[in-house]
Amino acid sequence: MRSVLLFAAAATVGVAGVAPPAPARADSFITCASQDYRRSWCPVYSSGRVWLDRQYSSGRGSCVEGSTWGRDRRGIWVDGGCRARFRVEDRYGYYPDNSYPDYGSNKKDDTGALIGGLLLGGLVVGAIAAANSEKEKSTSSSSSASSSSSGIAVEACRLEAVNKVSAFGQRPRIDRITTTTAGAGGWTVQGYASVDAGPKAVSYAFTCRYGNGAATITQLN
Repeated sequence: MRSVLLFAAAATVGVAGVAPPAPARADSFITCASQDYRRSWCPVYSSGRVWLDRQYSSGRGSCVEGSTWGRDRRGIWVDGGCRARFRVEDRYGYYPDNSYPDYGSNKKDDTGALIGGLLLGGLVVGAIAAANSEKEKSTSSSSSASSSSSGIAVEACRLEAVNKVSAFGQRPRIDRITTTTAGAGGWTVQGYASVDAGPKAVSYAFTCRYGNGAATITQLN
């Protein structure tokens, strides 16, 4: 315990006047689809570059940069039936509230001294707690990764289901997702999609299998 306290206290030396470090960010992925072969936009909250990561559409819906997909002030745009997942390089810049992060690197005030005073107590408590929290962190990290993976699976299956039911009517759409189940090497997503067929809406139950970066509708009725 004594060594932990000494380490925490030593870590505060030279803290005053130093701004908090910028948090690391990983590249993100956005799935975007052109509905009825018309142009659609998907918002992007980063000033980084954009790459085509995985194309879901085929045939006439091929994704060609500058022709059927690109980026402008509104975000990523897709056209001509292009459906794909895009990789976005995260950079500090555009955020949902259109602001920029401020780490105080160009400001001269007394916040550094305040931080130095507060960190002494905070680091001592944090150092003691860290010794008992590694298992908790590992569980949390695993849960976060699983949630992110399931979100990608659901989005890919939603797009695939909409694409399938669009052959049966107008205004294809997802009514609801009912289950998302992890399986060997992927996910199984179930739900309902609808189209307008004449004066009424027709609903279809679907089962989708997502694995190896691709979504496949295995049942539609």
